[in-house]
Amino acid sequence: MASGFDFLAPFYDNLARLIIGNDIVNSQLHFINQFAKCKRLLILGGGSGLILDPLFKEIPNIRIDYIDLSPEMLKLARKRSGNKSQVVFIQGTENNIPDQLYDGVITNFYLDMFHERSLEMVLGKIKSSLADEALWVITDFVEERRGHSIKLWMMYRFFRLVAGIEATFLPDWQKQLPEPDCKLLDSKTTTDGFIKSNLYQFKRPSE
Repeated sequence: MASGFDFLAPFYDNLARLIIGNDIVNSQLHFINQFAKCKRLLILGGGSGLILDPLFKEIPNIRIDYIDLSPEMLKLARKRSGNKSQVVFIQGTENNIPDQLYDGVITNFYLDMFHERSLEMVLGKIKSSLADEALWVITDFVEERRGHSIKLWMMYRFFRLVAGIEATFLPDWQKQLPEPDCKLLDSKTTTDGFIKSNLYQFKRPSE
């Protein structure tokens, strides 16, 4: 998967805007102000780092562990961060999350890359790294209106061919985040209904 996104990295953001429009960026910024009190934020599958500058403007002192599988994407993200020491860049996936508890996590356009059968395991690894009452923002595609299925079919064929993602269709990521462990606090959907950003509060199981 990494080599495919390495190839796409130089023009990925422009390609995404061409296909989706500015909603692809704007949707990721809905809830960044909610992390103002976070001591440590995890960004998983952060890509080229478009979210970093808005985050620093909103929360200048926030500390971030930033994970992406693609070295080229990480290079772009590091450049966008201005090499700030408060950001730790890690090449990898959910399997490479540091052994600590985070009070905030962002997974934008990450869960859509997995089959339904493996998504539960991915979500379990993310949950195991979250502190009680941690905030979790997920921004991703949804298939809720006519025409969405055609867009998704084209996108999945492209990204399977070029980047080698495992998914062949959009998993129902919202269904796999039930209460009480993931309480939905707020939700924003783009005008065309194709992208949804959900703000959750995670409840850690009692030991």
